[in-house]
Amino acid sequence: MSKLSFPILFGTLLLAGLIADSRARAETVPEVSASRVIELAPPDSQEKTPVISSVALDPTEKYLAAVGDDHLVRLFDAQSGRLLHRFDSHVDWVHASVFRPDGQLLATSGADGRIRFWNMDSTVRPHVLVEQLPVIYALAFSPDGRMLAAAGFGDKVWIFDGRQGKLARELAAPGNDIRALSFSSDGSRLAAAGRAGVVRLWDAESGNQLADVRVSPRRICALEYSPDGKLLAAAGEERVVRLLDAASGEPLSDLPERSGDVLALCFCGPDKLASAGSGNVIHLWDVNARQELRRLVGHTGSITTLVFDRGAETLISGGFDTTVRLWDLKHLDVERVTRR
Repeated sequence: MSKLSFPILFGTLLLAGLIADSRARAETVPEVSASRVIELAPPDSQEKTPVISSVALDPTEKYLAAVGDDHLVRLFDAQSGRLLHRFDSHVDWVHASVFRPDGQLLATSGADGRIRFWNMDSTVRPHVLVEQLPVIYALAFSPDGRMLAAAGFGDKVWIFDGRQGKLARELAAPGNDIRALSFSSDGSRLAAAGRAGVVRLWDAESGNQLADVRVSPRRICALEYSPDGKLLAAAGEERVVRLLDAASGEPLSDLPERSGDVLALCFCGPDKLASAGSGNVIHLWDVNARQELRRLVGHTGSITTLVFDRGAETLISGGFDTTVRLWDLKHLDVERVTRR
């Protein structure tokens, strides 16, 4: 054997071993199915079934909202999955939905540049917050409900009064295409990120910029602070979930999410993180051990949104396959499908 062929052969064997080892590890991760599936039906049988952009859970666990490309806001009974209302106040793709922490108000936004407030009283009436913004991809309420952050196309993050809806402040965004916003669990910090691959941190109360953290060479699509306030997770088109120190923004470690672009992140308690995206699979991670615990399978299209029901320990997902899926993280059931 020549001197040249030996390192080539060794390298080939090493690469083959690494691939085999990664496949073996992947095969040991248990796969589970959803405990319940809600399939969104179009309002007219002649129309296409809507793609889901965002789901939001009322903190009182009474309502579940779903929005998407058919311009509608759907409101479900969170316990039964029964469709309660369809609203058509938007005139273009609805990208974001979020409940205020007191559960009395739902905010929605989208490609029409409108932000809508929906009061969760007997009439569930909309209140037009603003009409003339660019496309709004992301919304986030502060934990006390006093602030609503909004961002999308444009070089600003807009901060509104979370109760009256008045514009309170404009912050300079890191780039002109912001896809993700997150408040820390104590409400002291706000993080934003998007196409620039930079996470910008602000003091939420004063609006002072604290740090810019270069996280990725590609677009960041999802941000999430951990409930205990120690971690900030960021991910996107680089297909890696990056864990940052929540206080400093310093990168700590990576979770090797390789199944596709990451479009959604959600902490399921202080030590578990769910990630999902164009790979059609939800990965459930132990963030302390940096280990994948479960793969939640069943979606047949990109998963765009994740939210965790802490009371029921249930993860809720939605995506391009036009379904909302509920995953019981305590008692993993056989999937059953209902049409709404």
